[in-house]
Amino acid sequence: MLRPARADWRSTWPQSALLIGVLLLTIQACKKAESPQAASPSPQVTTSSCLENLNLERLDKALEQCNAVVASHPDNPVPLTDRSLIQTLMGRDDEACADVSQAISLLNSRNKSKDPLLKHELEVRQQSCKHRATSAGNG
Repeated sequence: MLRPARADWRSTWPQSALLIGVLLLTIQACKKAESPQAASPSPQVTTSSCLENLNLERLDKALEQCNAVVASHPDNPVPLTDRSLIQTLMGRDDEACADVSQAISLLNSRNKSKDPLLKHELEVRQQSCKHRATSAGNG
């Protein structure tokens, strides 16, 4: 009897490790990324609210919360970066890559100095998006 083909964990490990590492860095950076210029309309909706109390079994709820944060902070790349992570975890790679692209545009349009950790994180995610598109034959 033939067994169904299974993905070898060694082929997905580097991507999984990268995603977990980026998640941990994002959470750490977002807690420290609050700037005085990023005044939010409500004290409950800070730029780092996307990943607060993140429950991996309720990603739909996390995405709803993050959509509200993105709407409250349309000129800040941090919520878009966080939302792209949630969308990646949900398997919505196209939406995640669109958020990464938009976050990079916002970051590049800032007149003040750019957060080097955020810039690096977005560059890594952008490379992942390009690699995915190339692998799928779209790039």
